[in-house]
Amino acid sequence: MRRFFTEPESLDQNEVQLTDEEFHHLRNVSRLEVGEFVELLDGAGRVAKAKISKMDKKSATLEILERKTLPPPPPPHIEIVLCLPRFQKMDLIIQKAVELGCAKITPVVSERSFLKTLSKEITEKIPRWQKISDEACKQSGRVWPMEFGEAARLESIISKRKNGNSLFLYEGESAVDIKSALSSFSSTPGELTVFIGAEGGFSPLELEGFKDNGLKPVTLGALVLRVETACIAILSVIEYHFNLMR
Repeated sequence: MRRFFTEPESLDQNEVQLTDEEFHHLRNVSRLEVGEFVELLDGAGRVAKAKISKMDKKSATLEILERKTLPPPPPPHIEIVLCLPRFQKMDLIIQKAVELGCAKITPVVSERSFLKTLSKEITEKIPRWQKISDEACKQSGRVWPMEFGEAARLESIISKRKNGNSLFLYEGESAVDIKSALSSFSSTPGELTVFIGAEGGFSPLELEGFKDNGLKPVTLGALVLRVETACIAILSVIEYHFNLMR
């Protein structure tokens, strides 16, 4: 069944109107017609089954048939702090992060990231990334959208996460394997932050910053992974370890 986002307050009504991009997706992309059924998501856990009752050139009217509220996803809520790779890689990373239950992506600039300084160019990308995320939510049936943290410099995020449950991916000899790192938690953490470097990984100075703030270096094995592969792999391993794939 096709899914579409709507404003939370609209699910309190008996009818909902879809306009603009959601209407375009319903009529021109999905090619749905009057009489067909869809699901409406409010982005805050509520889902409604609805029937398309009317359609014109600019909007569709949907009759709500039933509603339900789904609980928030279980912990840990995973945040990826991602040193910005080339922008064309972000589409895939966002799609797969949504599908694999990532709660939040925070883009950062680092010594080896694609962009080395915070700029308007990053801010201007957020609406596009949010749109990709929303489309992935609809495709996968995810009712709680993924968040995007405010872009920042890597060192500022490291200092803010030093007292939390944080790991960083590292291919050096001092890293412990991911299974051992996750097994060291005595209970399931409420939140878990994973730092992932861009092409080239982290610089020696950044590694010292992680060490000084007590963050754990972990490895995903002997092979060096592309940044998009590392994102998919770490999310999958964490979800499996904490029994979220059930």
